[in-house]
Amino acid sequence: MEERKEFRTLLDAPEGSEVRIKRILGGRGIKCRLEGLGIFPGQTVKVLKNGWGPVLIEVFGRKIGLGRGQAAKILVE
Repeated sequence: MEERKEFRTLLDAPEGSEVRIKRILGGRGIKCRLEGLGIFPGQTVKVLKNGWGPVLIEVFGRKIGLGRGQAAKILVE
């Protein structure tokens, strides 16, 4: 029996966890913006804050704040 992995969004990742980005939902605009920040499929990011307000992550040693709408479009595992 093959095990299926279900992807969740960045909003579901708990604070302090490291997650790998699997896919970015949305159009070319958001994908290009996120790629410019170093956020792209295959990249591992650390979730620093995921409570009320923006989601704070660390990528390549830089802290980046993402709006909750953008974070909802990032599928992780």
